Amino acid sequence: MKNTALSTLGFLMNYLDIQTVSMSQAIHVDASLVSKWKTGKRMFSGKSVYFDAVVEYILSQSRKSNHQLLKNALLQLYPHETVQETVDVESLLRQALTNTASHEASRQHQLLSDSTDAVSALIFEGNEGRRQAITKLIDYAEDMTVPGEIIFLDSEEYIWLLEDEAFSDQFTERIFSLLRRGFHAKFVLDYSSYRDRFMQLFSACSPLIFHRNVEWYYYEYYDEHIMNFSFFILNHAVSLLGLSVGGEDPSTMVFTDTSLVIRHEVLADRMIRQCSCAFTTFHPSEFEGVVNDIYQFRRKGAFYTYLPAPAFMSSRESLMREILTDNGISEAEIQQQLMVNNRFREVTSCHFLEGETQREPFVFIFQLEEMLRRIKKDIFISRSLTILNGKEIRITKRQYAQEIRDFVQDLMQYDNMQIVFVSEKDNIRLPSVNCWCKRNLWMVQMDQEGFRLSDEIGIVNSAAIALESCVKKVPPERKEKNSVRQFMLELADEMESDVNG
Repeated sequence: MKNTALSTLGFLMNYLDIQTVSMSQAIHVDASLVSKWKTGKRMFSGKSVYFDAVVEYILSQSRKSNHQLLKNALLQLYPHETVQETVDVESLLRQALTNTASHEASRQHQLLSDSTDAVSALIFEGNEGRRQAITKLIDYAEDMTVPGEIIFLDSEEYIWLLEDEAFSDQFTERIFSLLRRGFHAKFVLDYSSYRDRFMQLFSACSPLIFHRNVEWYYYEYYDEHIMNFSFFILNHAVSLLGLSVGGEDPSTMVFTDTSLVIRHEVLADRMIRQCSCAFTTFHPSEFEGVVNDIYQFRRKGAFYTYLPAPAFMSSRESLMREILTDNGISEAEIQQQLMVNNRFREVTSCHFLEGETQREPFVFIFQLEEMLRRIKKDIFISRSLTILNGKEIRITKRQYAQEIRDFVQDLMQYDNMQIVFVSEKDNIRLPSVNCWCKRNLWMVQMDQEGFRLSDEIGIVNSAAIALESCVKKVPPERKEKNSVRQFMLELADEMESDVNG
């Protein structure tokens, strides 16, 4: 549930669907007072004479669902806690409403000393101090049993991250690990017309560009800010507020007061709504329109395609027709799919480069182990065609072998085409999505949730650089033309032998 309240009490009332009037009648106070508690216009704390009455009323309403809703709400406020017994629910409820922020994870990481009703904060000075504060925030997240969301809203172009290469590598690895656990992250940054920091950030943290659990936002500005402030927030748990004057000598304050953290989240959300999203998510039904749009741009630039295995939505027309027919797709739907296929092939293949004096590099990056896993299966599911059709599309071994032979034919026909096999043993952090990237122009990503497109030049070129770097790390025997040709033909022979045998 999305929280819009400005106090912990308001958050809990909204979550449990407790009406202001109902509570006011139950505890015998004016509804306007409860409304002020709810919005945070008037402080509600453990010192209030109505505190016990409010706790008892919330518990009485919560019993209707056997405290399940209240448990869920408290888990959002204290994601690291395990709520099992009623006594734990009441204890956490009282703790949340008193804003003491004295839960175990705070003590473990010593974010704050013993709290009082006053808001306390730790203060870290300089970029080194900010790195220490960010490290504590990540420590906190790693101890959480339920995945949450982290916001990085930085108005100082992430200088604290970029000036220390070892720290940026460690930061990327730890955030990537949290994403694998189900965490989500939002990165927001300002950048100048030159976008230098933007490019540096994506180069330093390139694996995060490809992860679907990360949302990227940016705010363009061309005037110098005198006062800069930034937020780094772990939802409902920890908030870091960064301040600097003239971009120098930043200070970072760490807060764990739940009410204040929620207020920071609301403010950060308002700021994010003023920013541009670097990716546009689109439904598979819109794919044809997107392909038509990107087809209009034919500017020079290397083309990189990362696919765990060949994507059959860009197969040759005859093979794609056969696959769709075998899967019971109607002729009308097949015709529509082939229109998308033809245009996408023109966009994502080297065929359109015929006649040009200097052909741009066109690189396919396949995942070796995934290719080998698929040849062991009699039938597997095509992710790309399944997403486009809205139903599972099955691929046979014979069709897979034909697709591989078509790739070999193109590889040997076009000098500018390269096929690279990346292995799990290469110790390269591979994208968690299928990716088509045209340098200087656009990038399309696809996973089981669908498609997203970016034409933000900083993201697109940084993704191209990351994929280019990936290619450089692969040994020659898995990217040299003749070696790759022989390997792929052996795969096709093996599958066809299985079918005929």
